[in-house]
Amino acid sequence: FTPARSDTAPRAAAARAPRPRRARHALAVLALARWPNALIAAGGVGVGAARVTRAPSAGVLLAALAAVALTVAANAWNDAADADVDRVAHPARPVPSGRIMVAEAQHIATGAALAGVALAAGARWELGALSCAVVAALRAYSPTLKRMGLAGNLAVALLASLPFLYGSSAAGSAGAGLALVAVAVPLHLARELAKDLADVAGDALANRRTLPRTAGPAAASLAIAVSSLAFAILFAKLVGSRVELAAPALAMVAVACALVSRHPAWGAAAFKLAMLAAMAGVVFLGPSA
Repeated sequence: FTPARSDTAPRAAAARAPRPRRARHALAVLALARWPNALIAAGGVGVGAARVTRAPSAGVLLAALAAVALTVAANAWNDAADADVDRVAHPARPVPSGRIMVAEAQHIATGAALAGVALAAGARWELGALSCAVVAALRAYSPTLKRMGLAGNLAVALLASLPFLYGSSAAGSAGAGLALVAVAVPLHLARELAKDLADVAGDALANRRTLPRTAGPAAASLAIAVSSLAFAILFAKLVGSRVELAAPALAMVAVACALVSRHPAWGAAAFKLAMLAAMAGVVFLGPSA
């Protein structure tokens, strides 16, 4: 039994007290999810759909929500698996800082993965099936793919490019999305390699055999340059005579390549800006014939 409260003021104060804690927890969950990346994934779905039609549809919306959910799952699983390393390399992140427990991050990831598969299946059953494979790959990322060096980078670049396929498939044409995936993979690969250059110290703690650690920073920088050139050629071919649509992204890629050897974290950020510029260019390009 508990004593009855004769005063409503303490009760009201007690009801208000947990709100700041809940707000802080909500912000920690958003940080765990990397919400800007989740929104970019949803934008990729929209870009893929824009290559097919200008008409919005419920299927495209479901595919965009699926991309958000799968991005949340990927980041939450990654942070849960990297908790020990991040306590040294990235102590401000939600898990190593103690704002979110490892078990909670794993639960968030599992729930987001299940939601992603269900939402994708609601858009098209084929996307639901593809999402099952995506979830399996995401689950294997930290224990397996992350330790495979360049092959792991390629796998991540492919997974990160799939929102374009989700969007075009939900809009009725998988082929348009596949063309965008082919353009996006080398740009994502360049960014992943730049992130590896920036995370050499943390990867050394986890004994990950990334390209900068096994072949050296010069080899990684060369691979970034080659990937960037491949993107430039493919993107220029995609936009054709509409060079004004390619110019901002290509200029930002050039900036990223110039930054990456001395400031790899800045280079990785510049590659992300190049992605956004390229996505905008594709939207203005409009549906394929």
